Amino acid sequence: MKKLLGFFLVILLTSCVATAQQYKSHTVARGETVKSIAKQYNISVDDIIRLNPEARRGVRRNNVLVIPSKSVKVSKDVEVTFTNHKVRRKETLYSIAKKYGVTVDDIKKFNEKVAKEGLKKGDRIAIPKFKTKVADVVDTTTKDVEETKNEEATFETYIVKAKETKWGIAHSYGLTIEELEDLNPEIKDGLKIGQEIKLPIRTEKPQVATTEKYVFYDVKPKQTIYTLTRKLGVSEDELILLNPALKDGLKAGMVLKLPVAKTESLEVVDAVIVDKFNFLENASTENVSNIVIMLPFKLNEMNMDSVSQTKAKLRKDRLLGYATEFYTGSLMALDSMKQLGFSVNVKVLDNQGNTSGTRKVMTNNSFSDVHAVIGPIIDSNIEIVASALKSDGIPVISPLTSKEVKHRNVYQTIPGQELLEAKMLDFIKRNGQDKNVIIIADKNNATIKTKLQSILPNNVVFNPEAGNYIKPTAILPLLKEDQENWVILETNDLSLIANVTSVLNSYTTSEKRKIVLLTTDRDDNYNNNDNIYNSHLANLNFHYPSIEKPSSLNNLFVKNYKREYGISPSKTATRGFDITFDILLRLAYDQNLAKSVRKGSEASYVENKFDYTKKILGGFFNKGIYIVKYDGLEIKEVK
Repeated sequence: MKKLLGFFLVILLTSCVATAQQYKSHTVARGETVKSIAKQYNISVDDIIRLNPEARRGVRRNNVLVIPSKSVKVSKDVEVTFTNHKVRRKETLYSIAKKYGVTVDDIKKFNEKVAKEGLKKGDRIAIPKFKTKVADVVDTTTKDVEETKNEEATFETYIVKAKETKWGIAHSYGLTIEELEDLNPEIKDGLKIGQEIKLPIRTEKPQVATTEKYVFYDVKPKQTIYTLTRKLGVSEDELILLNPALKDGLKAGMVLKLPVAKTESLEVVDAVIVDKFNFLENASTENVSNIVIMLPFKLNEMNMDSVSQTKAKLRKDRLLGYATEFYTGSLMALDSMKQLGFSVNVKVLDNQGNTSGTRKVMTNNSFSDVHAVIGPIIDSNIEIVASALKSDGIPVISPLTSKEVKHRNVYQTIPGQELLEAKMLDFIKRNGQDKNVIIIADKNNATIKTKLQSILPNNVVFNPEAGNYIKPTAILPLLKEDQENWVILETNDLSLIANVTSVLNSYTTSEKRKIVLLTTDRDDNYNNNDNIYNSHLANLNFHYPSIEKPSSLNNLFVKNYKREYGISPSKTATRGFDITFDILLRLAYDQNLAKSVRKGSEASYVENKFDYTKKILGGFFNKGIYIVKYDGLEIKEVK
């Protein structure tokens, strides 16, 4: 099965060459010397000693050396030394990195074999240790303060300015909140403008980050760069660029800063990012998960001896395309879990996309030790799997359909339209009371029109003409010049959508009206680019509910996916990653998946959010929904 799927994915996706490692690890063999090793790799003895200082005294068999490539440039301000570590049973990259206070990427960068093949018991690997050669800053711990005889020469008085916080000052001076409060016990309850506090002298005066541009985050114990990038929604490169101190390593108590513009999806109170429960930070590497991924690969219909026929099948079969794209995302999630040090056993099953194939898979396979089944895709097949596994309480994850399957062990990952509608109605109720609201709804949407009228008492209803269109001259008098106009459009008729967006767009320019277009149901008609222009939706600041949030093309998942497959991920592939990663993290937190729901925690990943609730007479459903808007031609989440 695995070989067939491998062939299958190679045909579907264009591969790209992996990026070369900057460093290699070399295990010294009997009789080798530093000189002979340098000659073997066509580098100088000094190149080896620079990264392996202990090699000055010679090398012995089984020593592990870090070998630099010729293109590597080591900063003159940073000294890298290494510890030789022998991998023990049950150790993972994550546990080793945690033990030595480095990142998983640091270990992989200096150990090419580990990066390619993973860890094996008995391997000897090189653990890097980074040290700044010349320190710019004075150590400011309380112990140093007490031991310093000439305190006046070490510290200076700083006067707090408007919009400055403890977090901003701590970040700018390279202190933890605890260190800052140890120096100034009186600020534990907060800062005051004009207050005098004690700070360590810096050779260059830091520019204190203020709350106008930045918010701050206090790093917690056990957090890693990876968990922080997930929590804060930024890439590792962005995080280090904003917080250069991270180059010297991450430590609990560090204060990090983020631009206000980067925190739209985060909860911020008084310029400080609020911590929420995070499955990754509370997961245990001791929880080994057993999952099944069941998708309609239809391998029984494939002619594996003919590449052209297989390609043609992939192009024509929509269900097969969804399955393959979803699976590529799942593979990326499995790889991410492995890199984090978690163990997962996976069985991939082909249910052929039909009920008979699904029943056959259920009959021919044991599910006795399975913690969760992801798939299949079609609701009738999910019904068969859920029914068979219900008595054993094995969760079945419905990945790509919003149609409800009423079994207590089913997890509906796609919210139904009624949930999207409720989310948007709540948004409109909370934010539309001071707006000039105009409701346009055709006769097929009378129910939602009534709901809108009930939550917005000061609304105006504008009914379309016979034939489903609006007269430009008739709606213009309703659009106010001195107030923001909210036009709520409820229709599934393409011609009416095209007509309304065109008319309203013309008035945003010619009549200089501030108009925002909203709907509770953005159906596929809005994707008809021949009749509905994105530029019009952008000018109207179009708002709607969505199961997906827009993601940056620079996020880590997209980069890794493109490196692995040579193409950008589709929404289905991204969903495959998000669902699989979420389920695996929840199982690593507790192998009884329902307990993660009882924790009551929402989890957000690349594009999808998961916030499950248990139905009284059914399974679990996801109410993780975003409100998004056009901001120019870019789509952004609305807070």
